[in-house]
Amino acid sequence: MFTSRTLLPLFTLLFGLLGFLSGCNKDNDSTSDPAPEITLTALTTAKSWRLDEIKQNNQTSSSGTGIKDRYTFTFRADGSYTQTLLADNTTYPGVWMLMSNNTMLHLVDHKGDSHAYTLTGLTAQQLRYRWTNKENKLEEFVFSAQP
Repeated sequence: MFTSRTLLPLFTLLFGLLGFLSGCNKDNDSTSDPAPEITLTALTTAKSWRLDEIKQNNQTSSSGTGIKDRYTFTFRADGSYTQTLLADNTTYPGVWMLMSNNTMLHLVDHKGDSHAYTLTGLTAQQLRYRWTNKENKLEEFVFSAQP
């Protein structure tokens, strides 16, 4: 017969095993996006974020210096940002915030227009967001952190 002294280690082992198994991801479907690592620190500690790639429907449509109107963002912890056009260093101010449990990047540009983008990745090195453009194509912008 089991006593409380023999059941405690057995339950501990059982719950530990269940916790381990529930943490394993059995879904290796490459079509699903991994959850992005979203941190306010990653967004604001980079000196700026340079647009390096544009994708439409998961295909690169433009990259590097081939991007028309290429720009950088500089996000600040006070909720403001500056967008700088790389062609002529023109700067535009705006405000930003992370919304929906840090899955949406919400921007209000210098004209007062509001834009919401789904974050697909945010690390100390890379910022990625996407939306459906006016041509009804899924578009993703990929930025790299600049020191």
